[in-house]
Amino acid sequence: MKTYFADIIPKIQRFSQKLDDLTNLTNQHWISIGEINQNKQVYIFRTNNQLLISNNGIVDKGRWEYLGNQSLLIESKEECYLLKHGFFDENVIALKLDSTNNYAFFVNETKYHKELDNIEDILKFLEIKYLK
Repeated sequence: MKTYFADIIPKIQRFSQKLDDLTNLTNQHWISIGEINQNKQVYIFRTNNQLLISNNGIVDKGRWEYLGNQSLLIESKEECYLLKHGFFDENVIALKLDSTNNYAFFVNETKYHKELDNIEDILKFLEIKYLK
């Protein structure tokens, strides 16, 4: 499934914005689409650089920082990640793990106006927004 989304990025790249517009990033409910059918992971980037990560409603706190040069640093209890811009707008974020071809994909549940709980909901959302 991640390969499918990685293949979509070039098709929708013309819609991408720069990552430095943090108003589109902060105080939104960003759903990680990696394992959504087994585990709903919600990321909330707060304006004070606190990161809330909800795993099926159980919340861990971390930190995030915009480093400039289209890069984000994300810290959780276990690890710290340097992520680069792949695609970004008010609806979708694709962040590439630095020095790899691995992406983390997020969809803005706040803009969908209902819960995104499975991959079918996300695909429908992306098709309506970008491919139709």
